[in-house]
Amino acid sequence: MRRIIMRLYEENIMPTKFMVLSIDGVPYWLMEKMFAEGVMPNLAKVAAAGRFSMMKSVQPTVSSVAWACYATGVNPGIHGNYGFIDRTPGSWDLQFPNNATMTAEHIWTKLTKAGKRVFGMNVPSTYPPKPVNGVLIGCFLAPSIDKVVYPASEVEYLKSIDYQIDSDAGLARQDKRAMLANLDYTLDKRFEALFHYLDQENWDFFHTHVMGSDRINHFLWEKMETGDKEFSEGFFKFYTRIDNYIGQLLAKIGDEVPLMVFSDHGFCKIKYEVQMCRWLIDNGWMKPAEQLRSPLSIDPYQTRAYVMIPGRFYVNLAGREPGGIVPLADYEKTRQELKGQLLAMKDPQGNAVIEKVLMREEVYWPEGATGPGGLTPEQVATAGGTYGRACDLIAVPYDGYDLKLGINLPEVFVKTALEGMHTYPDAFMVARGIDLPDDLEITNLSERIIKKVCSSSIPA
Repeated sequence: MRRIIMRLYEENIMPTKFMVLSIDGVPYWLMEKMFAEGVMPNLAKVAAAGRFSMMKSVQPTVSSVAWACYATGVNPGIHGNYGFIDRTPGSWDLQFPNNATMTAEHIWTKLTKAGKRVFGMNVPSTYPPKPVNGVLIGCFLAPSIDKVVYPASEVEYLKSIDYQIDSDAGLARQDKRAMLANLDYTLDKRFEALFHYLDQENWDFFHTHVMGSDRINHFLWEKMETGDKEFSEGFFKFYTRIDNYIGQLLAKIGDEVPLMVFSDHGFCKIKYEVQMCRWLIDNGWMKPAEQLRSPLSIDPYQTRAYVMIPGRFYVNLAGREPGGIVPLADYEKTRQELKGQLLAMKDPQGNAVIEKVLMREEVYWPEGATGPGGLTPEQVATAGGTYGRACDLIAVPYDGYDLKLGINLPEVFVKTALEGMHTYPDAFMVARGIDLPDDLEITNLSERIIKKVCSSSIPA
């Protein structure tokens, strides 16, 4: 094998030492179904020859958080990305966590410091792109093509091919046929860029992310499950399109390059979108402001708890939140009361909505700690720094209950154009050429990749 690898290197046809392709939001069972039914034959061959297994995501199951955990190898209590939106400390303004606000280095920076040549494209948590030894194209948070890539000199190429940062999710609510066409076009441009950069040089680490799978799952999941004649076919055609590109990629990199193809979470059908701000208001926990401008438009002097998506609840603690009214002595009692009411929540048919409620210290831990626990309720409540911005409770719903905000909606339980929601325990992993633990979690991948890349004896 060593002679084969060296020959490929000498002939300049080995494009990378480690390849990652991430496909957002695909559950293990769906991938297993698509393998069995011939929807994704190229990836199925890799799975059959290597490893195919289930992997855990993060709680709560948010793509930006999951990919931040993957990229940094640490939990949110250390890297600081807890969701798509957060409260700005010291105010009731919103902030949008991204790569600039994270307080831990990601895999591209770590490998750059190790002298490796790296490439990343479209991976959530990589906007704004930080300087690396290579090319880093940011994610869907980028406001424009001019700001999406490091180095900025690559903008010209991306514009020349009409590179798409993300598909147009708004189309899904207007015209699902147009959405499918847009997903195809965005995917085509993603892989056109992938092959362009893959051919440029011998990369040490190369990671490209497909986001369209998450988009199609959100808007066509129920139609896929029910076998809708038009849109179920379009759903699986999109995945076959991804697989065709995987076939081209495999042909380019050959059989010897270490490879990982995986998702960040699973998916299931939505029964209801559950508007948690409205639930807090209806149950006397939160008082909305007279003018509603954001999910944090509340009267803090009449609010005991507030919420950020998905299901991240905060005690309005005196001395921590501006105008907080819950004294420190009542912090734990307030958490337990809120937990009990969340667990008692029922949908219109009388079914339980919340499976469990996790406390801050069960999910997050600060720099220097090796795992959850070890803090008293008072230490949890008064913690500062990155860990101190974590929510106080996380409501984990049963499958089918998508926890939203809805501060301006009159009802708790609604149904919209969204058909699919994220799930925690059933992301998938296909891998070859790398040792991975039996109990796979997305947070423990990057350290093993770095070790693999840095231990390679192939000339740089």
